[in-house]
Amino acid sequence: MEPDAGAPFSDDAGAVLSEDTPDVGAAISADDDADAGAAVVSEDADASESPEAHRRAHTFSARARAVPANDPGRHRLELSETRDLPGAFGDPFRAVDALPGVVPVLSGLPYFYVRGSPPAGTLYLYDDIPMPTLYHLAVGPAAIHPRMVGPIELYSGVAPARYGRQTGGVIVGEGPDAPDGETHGEAELRLLDVSGYVQAPALGGTVEAAARYGYPALLLSIFSPDVSLAYWDYQLRYTSDTHRRDHFELVSFGSYDSLGVADQPDQGMRIQFHRAELRYVHRFDRGEFGAALMLGWEQSALGEGFQLESTRVGPRLWLEHRLSGRAKLRLSGDLVGVAGSFTSALTTDGPTGSQAGQSLVGDVPARTLWGLQAELNWKPTTLVELRLGARADAWVQNGGAMAVIDPRARLILHFTPKFQLNAALGVTHQPAVFYIPLPGIEDVATSRGLQTAIQSELGFGWDTPLDVRLELQAYLHHYDGLVFTDVLLLGDTLDMICGAIDCPAGSTVPDRISGYSYGAELFARRSPEHRLSGFLSYTLGWSHVDDVVGLPYTPSWDVRHVLNVVGQWDLGRGFSIGARLHARSGKMSGEFRIDDTAQLVRDEQRVPWFVRLDAQVAYAWHPSWGRMRLSLEWFNTTMAAEPTGVTCPSGPTSCRTDYLPAIFFPNLGLRSEF
Repeated sequence: MEPDAGAPFSDDAGAVLSEDTPDVGAAISADDDADAGAAVVSEDADASESPEAHRRAHTFSARARAVPANDPGRHRLELSETRDLPGAFGDPFRAVDALPGVVPVLSGLPYFYVRGSPPAGTLYLYDDIPMPTLYHLAVGPAAIHPRMVGPIELYSGVAPARYGRQTGGVIVGEGPDAPDGETHGEAELRLLDVSGYVQAPALGGTVEAAARYGYPALLLSIFSPDVSLAYWDYQLRYTSDTHRRDHFELVSFGSYDSLGVADQPDQGMRIQFHRAELRYVHRFDRGEFGAALMLGWEQSALGEGFQLESTRVGPRLWLEHRLSGRAKLRLSGDLVGVAGSFTSALTTDGPTGSQAGQSLVGDVPARTLWGLQAELNWKPTTLVELRLGARADAWVQNGGAMAVIDPRARLILHFTPKFQLNAALGVTHQPAVFYIPLPGIEDVATSRGLQTAIQSELGFGWDTPLDVRLELQAYLHHYDGLVFTDVLLLGDTLDMICGAIDCPAGSTVPDRISGYSYGAELFARRSPEHRLSGFLSYTLGWSHVDDVVGLPYTPSWDVRHVLNVVGQWDLGRGFSIGARLHARSGKMSGEFRIDDTAQLVRDEQRVPWFVRLDAQVAYAWHPSWGRMRLSLEWFNTTMAAEPTGVTCPSGPTSCRTDYLPAIFFPNLGLRSEF
């Protein structure tokens, strides 16, 4: 069926395709949308087309994607520019902390704030499957092998309605390209780990499998011989096109980490999770229908005093339908049932009213999550595009329920094919559960109500004549009842002070807090199609929260400037070099103390800037059977030590800056592909 003439449409994934393009969940569009620059494939392709063109026209998944259009409100990086990003150690997901709006808790750690929302407020998705955590422990890689990942996307705010139940950003790792019917493989040996990948026709379809085993303790033993650290992960995917309009897929993956100290065997850390989802997709002339069933199990153990595990099952349905040449409707729904157990040495008689005193973690035998989502993308004219969405969510537990409706909308003005202005507003809710994302914690921790985020943004995008995409976005987010992560830093100190003087009534550190964040984000990108490519991201941001114990308080995530500059240069003859500069201004550090009048006061000052330079040099060659790549990468070549706080033992005049030991290490990798 041929697309309707004169019916342009660009979906929220940014791809522009024909209405019969068999990309799972892709947009439906006509071929006259000139600003998309995408190829259109028709189900009634000419019989004389090449076998490869015919396969692409009738295949599901990523390889059928057209060239993505630049999409307002979303930052997207292709696999070709993320996998070999300097400082990322071959891990595409490591590019996320170099994007605008992201403030790492500490350099190299897998936790970060997104526009002021805490680490547990960010949603991680791999191929539309939620993940409890994205990375392995410490500075380990992501839990998904690079060959099993497609483009990486970040929504810092006002994401499409299909993504919800979180107050912060949304990180989406798309699935890999569709198989080509041939056998392929990859093996990589590095100082940190060894990994492998294989794709082969089997069982009437195609099987893809990947696995990785990490032994970073060998390198870590140079600096900390008493510390043991190990990780592994796996991914399995089976795809089969039973009919030109029907597609089955099984996706499974899992991850394991362990961290221990020789003289403290009872304080080790162990986390793991596993996911499996079976999918069916049926295409019809104006859209597609899909159904999926997900199963999951996860476990976290933080020493002998904190152990939890949970099991989940989650069916979901979706329907995408092109209403007309200029509008598309997507309806979806999901149900997640979770059950688990929790044991903890924490008691309810803590003195501060923080985590222990409020009994943040408790045994929750079962919880059910219900969700309905609707998205309407409408382009009434060539100038105006409107994206409306809403989702209804309910959390049912122990006979009680919390229910919300979250609306969101985005207006895009296409002044020219290369310049767009956009504005967006949305509301999101999330249960107040824990401070950092851990496998199983949201399933079995006691919820203390809902956190609320009201997100708004205004910006523009411009494709400059220099083949550089330039985006500027201003944002304002308001948070209500946010989980206060700084309680982990303040509770014990305030207890000691209030033990020495009579503190005012209610002088306890809250575990929930309200506030707002605002700022501007700049993103400039030159695609990897050029020999000299890379991107620049800069965030200028402010975060404010309510007073703490009656005193003005600046949160630790209030970091004013964050800059990332990434450059990669193809020198020719297989040689390439790259570098990444990361610089951010200091966070606010402070302490409560008793002044000369025996009053409780708070002193605050910023720690110094932190600047880190990562570098990479690589050589690639092509033997007769495939491709080889040898790379030498160095994380933190400047051996910069990161400041963590300011200590003033005798008052504001005797302050000193505290630093972490410089975290730096090289990585030598050899990769072979066929």
